[in-house]
Amino acid sequence: MKREFKKPVSWLGGRDLLTRLKSIISSTLNGEKQDSRDWMFAETIPVTRCDSKKQEPYWFDYIADTGDGMSAVYNVAYLCMSDLWLKSEVPGKDQISLSSAEGYDLQLPRGEFLFVGGDTAYHVADVASLKERFQTPFNWAYMDISAATGKKVEQRPIFGIPANHDYYDALDGFNRQFCEPISQNLQVQVREQEDLQDPQLGLYGFKRMQRSSYVALELPFEWKLWGFDAQNGKMDKRQQAFFVSTFCEDRVTSGELFDEQKQADVQEALQAAIPGKLIVATPEPSTVFGKRADEDAPMTKSFERLGLEPGFLYDGKLSSNKCRLDISGDTHHYARYWGNKNESGELGNYASVVAGGGGAFLHSSHTDVGEIKKQQVYPEESDSHREATQRILNPWNILTGGYVGLIGAIVALVTYFAVTIPQSTSSLFRYFLDNLPALDADQYFLERIRQALYISDTNPYFELSYGFDLIYIILFIAFLFGWKRMSVPGLSTVKYSDSQDEWERYRTVFIVPISLWIIPLLFLVLWPRESSPASFQASWLIGVFVIAALQIIDLSRSYSDVLSDRSKIRRQTGGDSLPLWVLNVMGIACISFGFLHYGVYKASVMSFDLLAIILWSLVILGFTFFFPLLDTSKLGIAKANKSKFFAIGFWHALLQISIPVCLALYASLTEWLIICTVTIAITLAAGFLFTNKYLIKNFSPEVQKKIGNGMLMAWVVIGLAVFFAATRGEPVPVDGWRLLMALLSGGIFSCIWLGWYFAVSLAFNCHNGEAGGGARSERYRHIIRFKLTENTLTGYVIGIDTPVTDLKTQTPKFRLVDVFTLQAKNK
Repeated sequence: MKREFKKPVSWLGGRDLLTRLKSIISSTLNGEKQDSRDWMFAETIPVTRCDSKKQEPYWFDYIADTGDGMSAVYNVAYLCMSDLWLKSEVPGKDQISLSSAEGYDLQLPRGEFLFVGGDTAYHVADVASLKERFQTPFNWAYMDISAATGKKVEQRPIFGIPANHDYYDALDGFNRQFCEPISQNLQVQVREQEDLQDPQLGLYGFKRMQRSSYVALELPFEWKLWGFDAQNGKMDKRQQAFFVSTFCEDRVTSGELFDEQKQADVQEALQAAIPGKLIVATPEPSTVFGKRADEDAPMTKSFERLGLEPGFLYDGKLSSNKCRLDISGDTHHYARYWGNKNESGELGNYASVVAGGGGAFLHSSHTDVGEIKKQQVYPEESDSHREATQRILNPWNILTGGYVGLIGAIVALVTYFAVTIPQSTSSLFRYFLDNLPALDADQYFLERIRQALYISDTNPYFELSYGFDLIYIILFIAFLFGWKRMSVPGLSTVKYSDSQDEWERYRTVFIVPISLWIIPLLFLVLWPRESSPASFQASWLIGVFVIAALQIIDLSRSYSDVLSDRSKIRRQTGGDSLPLWVLNVMGIACISFGFLHYGVYKASVMSFDLLAIILWSLVILGFTFFFPLLDTSKLGIAKANKSKFFAIGFWHALLQISIPVCLALYASLTEWLIICTVTIAITLAAGFLFTNKYLIKNFSPEVQKKIGNGMLMAWVVIGLAVFFAATRGEPVPVDGWRLLMALLSGGIFSCIWLGWYFAVSLAFNCHNGEAGGGARSERYRHIIRFKLTENTLTGYVIGIDTPVTDLKTQTPKFRLVDVFTLQAKNK
């Protein structure tokens, strides 16, 4: 059968993402309520050898963030099921071979098991995505290896932990992929006939052994591997009790583990008893992008509650009698922090490793906060900059990476329509378009639309008296935004309190200030007005009141979550439900007041006004204020440089809205073709210019900053040049062809400007994830093959520079990326 290697999924509003939005939104809204772990049964799993060589080193493999670009996953799978040979242990190209050829005499045997560190498939790790993007490339690799060697690949255990993309499917796909079947008959069948493919798993060469989404493995030489199911760093109590029970069961049975008054003594005892040789796999890294974790971060607290020293807080320092590796995916490149020899030549006993190169798009490795030095990184910063910048400054790559072009086309069409045809919105631009020719009388279709959107005897100017309404609702929205962040954490601190008075006091403090905001609303209801607001002003007020109602609903959901947690151990009273009633009534009141008080114009007019308001708000506010802050949870770069990124975002939004409309208003067809062609050519050229080998020969943070400033200046110059070139002519009468020009201009320039926005932001260490999703590069993947001995853990990081689609006939470009060894203390 002919193989079809699908490209990475479309992250920029693509079909795969949109069809799974329901699952993603459900998981985001339900959060911890959507817990699929209630039925799970965790137990320590001893992982035995596949042969009798008990004294020789023990090997296993680690990958994470798989199930995306199929050629990349195929190459990763091939490595996971193959023996490898090295020339030497010095990292570099041409050090890896798939056979014991001349000079390649250092063998890295296939791992005794494979551990998958989360995010098994994208966008959602459901059964369909897992079969297509994870199982299929793995099975292709199995068949190719069997054909090349003339024998079947031996089945080995596979283990995994879930990350957020597994949770978007409520762990259903994850459980089918990694957990043993409940049916005993099926278990026996799979174990007795190991040469058969597991009918549920669908993965040749591997068998399942775990029964929960978190695992504790007993490895040879008294090494332990713990895999945490801890989304956003949070670990539930049952999981905490399980891991503690593996080495200090008396603390669990006595109930001391969750006794708040004894926590200091318990943590000290756990730290003393924690296994001395330990590998901890987490869904998210403890150290990433050169930034240390916060002392009060959920992951830090989870480690401390288990007795694990947070070595990632203290420059990799760990007690001398301990040896630990913290490893995670989530970020799609390789980076190692600590783990080198010290000044006296002694091996280290701690390292934090990011290893998310199992198949997903590349997160640029040159993004760096600079708090902690990376000991090794893959790809190299210069290669990362070149790969990402050239791809995101290719408008075609952005266009084929999702529905950015379609979204930009719709925004441009609606904007041009609003500027030229409806009376309510075109009046906003009357000072700029006084000389715009009227619609051609022969354009009956557009003329009928204009007549349908015409409002007689309307005031084109905003009524100042309705400014009070706008001030009130904006202040209310700001209050709700801040109050949620102030009051809900306070409620959470007392939700399990034994004191009913304390709980009721916090509950009252939570709801009373919100209730007082109903008084100004009643004043607005009773305030007699002599005139109606301008049509666009009325639509704007309706939209803002709807936003306030949505914030109230969100606040109600947050209170409901707190109340749900409290009801698990405390009796719920009638007063506990009162805030829900108050919030629901206020939400209904806001929506009703908005539509009934300001909805005084034709539905056709107000519907279009609301559509224009929504689109313009999403573009301007989204790119200016919200979009730049998406990376704050990991980096904080945009948060620390708000003014810079707000300015960059506003410039981007201004270009997205204005350029397509100006082209449709002023440019002739010839001018339009020239402007589009030249802008695309300059953008492509910029991708090569700013990644020139002489420019990035000695790549460093200082060089990166200069490149960022250069790209920003170039973008501003190009944007201004396109604007003046587009507006140099006289306004052109509106007709169907102008609407089509606006549509096409929006599709083309949305991809151009988004590429520039990502490239500039990435150079300033922001939007790493979004830029990676836009670039969709399948290069620079990796696996880690671990070797365990009595007192050492050695990791061999095998990189895949450029994946191939047939390892039987094509020459792969593998490389030895890194070799590191951790030393455990001799007994």
